[in-house]
Amino acid sequence: RDYYASRGLGDVYKRQSLYWDIVKGWGIIAIVLGHTGYFAGAFVYLFHLALFFFITGYFYNETKYGDTPFLYFGSRLAGAWPRYMFYTLFFVLLHNFFVTHRLYAGQELYNHTRMLTAWMSSLSFNSPEQVQGALWFLPVWLVSSGLFAGCVWFGRAAARFTRKDNVKLPVCAFACILIGLAGVFLNMRSCPLPYNLQAALLVVPVYLIAWLMQQFFSNFRHYTVWYGCLISALLLHLTNTKLHIFIDLASMHIPGVLFYPISIIGIYFVLSLSDLSERIRPLAKVLAFLGRHSFDIMAIHFTLFKLIDFAYARFILKEIPETLSNFPVSFRYEMGPFYILIGLFLPALIGWCIDRIAAKFLS
Repeated sequence: RDYYASRGLGDVYKRQSLYWDIVKGWGIIAIVLGHTGYFAGAFVYLFHLALFFFITGYFYNETKYGDTPFLYFGSRLAGAWPRYMFYTLFFVLLHNFFVTHRLYAGQELYNHTRMLTAWMSSLSFNSPEQVQGALWFLPVWLVSSGLFAGCVWFGRAAARFTRKDNVKLPVCAFACILIGLAGVFLNMRSCPLPYNLQAALLVVPVYLIAWLMQQFFSNFRHYTVWYGCLISALLLHLTNTKLHIFIDLASMHIPGVLFYPISIIGIYFVLSLSDLSERIRPLAKVLAFLGRHSFDIMAIHFTLFKLIDFAYARFILKEIPETLSNFPVSFRYEMGPFYILIGLFLPALIGWCIDRIAAKFLS
C-alpha cells in the first residue's frame, strides 16, 4: 500500500492485480516476437519462458496446497486442459486445409478416423499438429508446478518430523536445487525426456526464487526502477552479442547453470518494464488484456502465422512458393509486423469471446 501511495498512484493499490497481467502481457509479446524471428528474437529467448514459470511460483499458495501437492497439480490441470482440448480440435480440423494448400509439407490427408485419433492423442498432451507446437510448454509447466509443490511438501514434512520450523526452507530449497541441477545435466548432455520434461526439472529453482520473493521480498517493486530496466536490458543484449549465449528450452540449448542468473536478469527486466508500463494507463490496459489471454495467444499464434503466409502468397504474390511450408513463418521480413499484431490481438479477442460465452452459460 505504501508503495502505491509513495508514487502517487492513489487507488491503483486496489487494482494491483493489473500489474501481473501486464507482466504476462510483456511475456507473451516476447514469445510471439521470438517465434517470428522478426525483431529481438535472440534477446527475448533469454527469459521469455522462464518468466511464466516465475509468475506461477510467485502465486503459489502454501496455505492451501502446502500439504496437498497433487491437489495443486490437479488445479493447474483443471484450468488448462479443457481449453487445450478445445484448441487441439480446431487444429485437427484445419489439418486437411493446411495439407491441400501446401502449408504443411510431406503430410497425408486425414480421414474421419485419423482426425478422431489425432484429437484423442491430445488427451495425454501429445501434439500431433505442427501449428500447436507452442503448446509443448503446457506439460512442462504442469509437471514443473507439481515438482515444486512436492518440494514444498517435502520441506514441510521434514519440519514436522524434526519438530523444527526452520528446517522447512532449507530442505525445500535443497530439493529444488537438486532437481534443477538434474535438469541442467540432462539439458547439457542433450538427453531428452518425454514431453521435454528435462525442461520441467530445469526450471524448478525458478519457482523457488519466485516463492521466496513472495514470502520475504514482497516490496520488490521499490527496486523495479527505470534505470534498472535499462541496465538489465543492456546486460541481456551483451549476453547475446558479446558472450554469444542463446537459450532455447525446447531444443535443450542452455548455458549450464548460467541459465539461472540470465533468467533472473530477464525477469527483472520485465518486472521493471511492467512497472513503467502501469503508469501509462492506455498501454497498461492493452498489455493486461494480452496478459489475461496469454494462453490463447500461446495456442493460436502459429496457426495465424501460417494463415497470414497463405493470404500473402495467394493474394499478393499470386503464386504458391516452395517456402510456404516453412515453419513457423515463410515471409519473416515482408510480413513481420502483421505476424506480431495479428498473432497477439486476434487470439486475445478469441479468448475474450470464449470467456464471455462460458460465463454466460455457466452463470
